[in-house]
Amino acid sequence: MGLGSPRPSGGNSHPGEPGIGPDLGPPFTAPDETTRWLFSLNRMGIRPGLMRVQGLLEDLGHPERELRTLVSAGTNGKGSTTRALACLLQAAGYKVATYTSPHLLNVHERILIDDRPLDEEDFARRVDYIRPLVEKHEASWFETLTALAVWISRDEGVDFLCCETGLGGRLDATNALPAVATLLTTIDFDHQRILGNTLEEITTEKLGLLKRDVPLFCGVGSDLRPQVFRAAVTSGSPCHFLDELARWDQENFPSPDDRPEGTSDRDPKEHNHGWDLHLTDRRFTALPDPGTPALRRNTALALLCLSRLERNLSMSLLPENPAAALGNLFLPGRYQTVLKNPDWIFDTAHNAQALSATLQEFTAGRDAGDSAVKGRKFLVFGAMYDKDMPTGLADLVGDFDAILGIPVSLPRSRTHQELAELLIAWELRPEAWPLDLDPAVSLEDLVPKDGAARCAVAPDQDQALAWLAANLGSRDKVLVTGSCFTVAEILSRLGFSDLELTRRPVPFSEVIGTMIGPVGKFASKPKESS
Repeated sequence: MGLGSPRPSGGNSHPGEPGIGPDLGPPFTAPDETTRWLFSLNRMGIRPGLMRVQGLLEDLGHPERELRTLVSAGTNGKGSTTRALACLLQAAGYKVATYTSPHLLNVHERILIDDRPLDEEDFARRVDYIRPLVEKHEASWFETLTALAVWISRDEGVDFLCCETGLGGRLDATNALPAVATLLTTIDFDHQRILGNTLEEITTEKLGLLKRDVPLFCGVGSDLRPQVFRAAVTSGSPCHFLDELARWDQENFPSPDDRPEGTSDRDPKEHNHGWDLHLTDRRFTALPDPGTPALRRNTALALLCLSRLERNLSMSLLPENPAAALGNLFLPGRYQTVLKNPDWIFDTAHNAQALSATLQEFTAGRDAGDSAVKGRKFLVFGAMYDKDMPTGLADLVGDFDAILGIPVSLPRSRTHQELAELLIAWELRPEAWPLDLDPAVSLEDLVPKDGAARCAVAPDQDQALAWLAANLGSRDKVLVTGSCFTVAEILSRLGFSDLELTRRPVPFSEVIGTMIGPVGKFASKPKESS
């Protein structure tokens, strides 16, 4: 069961991305007039269909025909899978373009050449050039970006374009691209108004990407594999199921007591442990842990794809040392440790499947007796109103010591009241803001006698961050999740203007120390009641 709050859509049956608009505040602000026009296309909403993007590509000279493209689809995991593919191919010596969505802090994150964004002036010049074509075809925001990504990739002379679908597959703009491989990560409920109300309907939409003689590499669960197999046979797409062709283990993961002080299982460069992946014809050892079981699956799917694709293309696609290459894999917002001492982990989980997995991963440490987690666990949560949130999370959220609901500064964010209702659905009792906590109090004294976590909804993100700065101890741990837009706004409020600044964890004291004080951004404010 999920909890969502339907609202009028203003006449647009499929609204566009929540964080894209010409008049939004940071970090959702357009940096210049050219990007402002580009953002304004989002008013058209999501418009399934291929005619408009095909018209754009034709007017650009069909750049898609000159590219080797790998397309990743799925409810969750397509972005990290796309980045893993690009990371491995780049390490193998190829020039690689990456096209992902949505972005967190800057629109230029969406189109990368060898893991770096395009020059902003070059990007703006291309947007100005394509504008008359966009207006001619009445292309949407995502269709325009897709055409831009393909055009830029061709002109940059890349060897491969690794891209993820925007929504679904059959009528997604990326389905206009010839592909050398299709990857399908997971299937679960999301975007039901467009994709259908059953898993079978959603799967059918995503399988619309299949093309004759283009192999499919699939990580879906066993319940949906018969449907996938039938569709693959019908379309003439060779099908490779991850769980039938791969096995992996975590035997090499260090126990908490074996880790160097101050490191975690997200710090593969700090110790020599990892995980092993066994395919039917090769083995990859000591792979660095990306952080969660889902991310390990996505990495395994990427390795399986490139291993099998080598035969199809008669090319060597994997680097000599995949483990070393994956040590440089950058997954912003995917269970990413951005701050340390105390650790702040940011994850863009925004639907039932992803959120359940993220909460389970974060709370597992104490249940397993993880001695590396010696402090309290805090959940910072914000979400869009039109995303169903699972109500059956009482056991997982009950493992937190304190939970803060935070509205995002977007029209489609859940409001203060809607967040409070969600906390109640999670069998919690929202308290008046601010929570009265003592950083020195013991865990036993912090949690109420009935075992429920303390929780409240903050008036805004600045007050929430000020409260956290005043209450966190160095051994505590914070999870920021619920939406990519929650992650984006909190990163921005913490002073991060570019994702490059988050490639390595930053000490919490360095970030928050400059923001607290009588005139600082996070200066103490009068206490308010909810």
